[in-house]
Amino acid sequence: MIISKQQNNFAEVEGLSAIIEKSARSLHSTIGYISTLCERDFYNINVKDVFKLALSDITNPDIISNLGLRPNKRFTASDPTFAGLADLMFYTFAVRMPFLRRLRRKIGEIPLIKDKAIKSLYITCAENGANDLDNIVGETFAENAKIAKSKFPEPAFTGEWFRRWIYHCASKGTDEVKLSTIDNKNIFLIGCMDALFPLYYAKLIEILEKELESSNTIA
Repeated sequence: MIISKQQNNFAEVEGLSAIIEKSARSLHSTIGYISTLCERDFYNINVKDVFKLALSDITNPDIISNLGLRPNKRFTASDPTFAGLADLMFYTFAVRMPFLRRLRRKIGEIPLIKDKAIKSLYITCAENGANDLDNIVGETFAENAKIAKSKFPEPAFTGEWFRRWIYHCASKGTDEVKLSTIDNKNIFLIGCMDALFPLYYAKLIEILEKELESSNTIA
């Protein structure tokens, strides 16, 4: 069977979307694990072990379970509010995809992926669940595409939107309102997210770059 270039591009875009989604689900699981640790044994957390394991394979949402702790149900997909956080994480990765246009092959400075494929990738992510619930992330594909085409640097990838999500939950009175309380545990959790989010994003871009390097330029 002859596989057309369009079919091949579709398959590659689907594969990239799957990597992004799995990374988002993995980050979601890691947050649930750290949140549970904060509740149960805050003063004995070895956060280095959590980070090391989570970052060893960010495309495996189940890898964090190897630490042997069952997460609190409030911090799993069984809780509708916390489950929605996974779609936000998926979105916060997907909306940054315009910056892939700046990746170049090591030989020839040829783009690894073209703008049309990047837009297709974003649309595929959205179809698979990436969603900026109530505009909490606050970034758009169009805005980032404009920046990516300019000489301006990519904005820092931070966990600032995670704080907005916490206060959004508090305003709705959901069980996650407890996370908005100012105490040592919650400040520790937010500090972990401030460190973990950019690390996950950097790792994701590294993985996507390797995937794109191993393929032909996606048109």
